[in-house]
Amino acid sequence: MSDYPTDLSGLTGPQLVRLFLDAAKSAPATDPDRAAFFDFKARLFTVLAQDGNPDAADVADRARLMRDRILVRIDSVGGGDR
Repeated sequence: MSDYPTDLSGLTGPQLVRLFLDAAKSAPATDPDRAAFFDFKARLFTVLAQDGNPDAADVADRARLMRDRILVRIDSVGGGDR
């Protein structure tokens, strides 16, 4: 699993964008890593959406949807690290 930061609350918009770009560079290879990436993406864009950015809220919603789809796929093939 990737080690994405858990507390994003104290970061500025540019810091959040930098974190996201760094995370996006390392293409996750496994379903658990992809689920962790989309979870991180959802959390990050949720923080950005708190400033009233509806586009960021939409991105967060789509990332949660992707994360959930991957987790269902993991569960359907017999598990995996979450």
